[in-house]
Amino acid sequence: MDDILMAVTVLPGLAFVYYIYQLDKKEKEPTDLLVKLLGLGALSCIPVVIFELLAEKMILEEFLYPGTVEYAFVEAFLGVALIEEFAKLYVLKKFTWTHPAFTHHFDAIVYAVCVSMGFAILENIFYVLDGGFTIAFSRAVTSIPGHGVFGIFMGIYYGYAKEQLHRMQRQQKDENLRIALIMPTLLHGFYDFCILTEDETMMGIFLIFIIVLYVIAFIKVREMSKQDHQIYY
Repeated sequence: MDDILMAVTVLPGLAFVYYIYQLDKKEKEPTDLLVKLLGLGALSCIPVVIFELLAEKMILEEFLYPGTVEYAFVEAFLGVALIEEFAKLYVLKKFTWTHPAFTHHFDAIVYAVCVSMGFAILENIFYVLDGGFTIAFSRAVTSIPGHGVFGIFMGIYYGYAKEQLHRMQRQQKDENLRIALIMPTLLHGFYDFCILTEDETMMGIFLIFIIVLYVIAFIKVREMSKQDHQIYY
C-alpha cells in the first residue's frame, strides 16, 4: 500500500478522533490511554472477522438462502452489527470502566470513539487492500464516520451507566449498558442492511439515513460537550 493510499485509509479515522477529542473541554484524557484504546479497538477486529465468518458459514447459510432479504437482514443485524458492537463495548468496559481518568460524562464518548475508530481503521485497511482508491474514498465518507457515530451513541449511554453506578442506581446502570449495545447495533444493522439488499430504493433510503444520522449525531455530541459534568461528586 503506497503512502497516499495509506493516508486516505487511516487519516479519516484519526481526524474523527481528533474532532471528538477537541470537544472534550473539561479535562483532557491521557494520551497513552487513548492510543491504547485505538490499538485495542483495532485488535478486536481480528476475532470479530473470525466470528463473522463462522456465523455466516455455520449458521446463516444453513438456515437461510444467500441473496434473500431475510438473509441480508439477519446478516446485517446479527451476523455483523451485533458482533462488532459487542466487541467494541467489551473492550470499552474492560479497559475504561474503573480507570481513574474516567471522571466526566464526555470521557465516555471519547473512549468509545477511540475504540470504534481503532476497529474501523483496521477494517478499512482490509477493505482497501482489496479495493484500492475507490473503496478508500467511499469508505472515508461512509464507513469511517459511520463507526464514529455508532461510537458516539455507545459512549453517551455508557457514560450514563457509569454516572448511575456512582448514584447507586444499579437498575438504571444495567439498562443504559444494554442501550449502549442495542442503540449502535440497531443503527449499524440498518446501515448494513440497506447496503446488503443491493436495491436502488434501499440505497436511496441509505443516503437519507446517513445524512440525517450524521447531522443528529454531530448536534448531539456538541450538546454533550457543552453539558459535560463530573460523573460523581
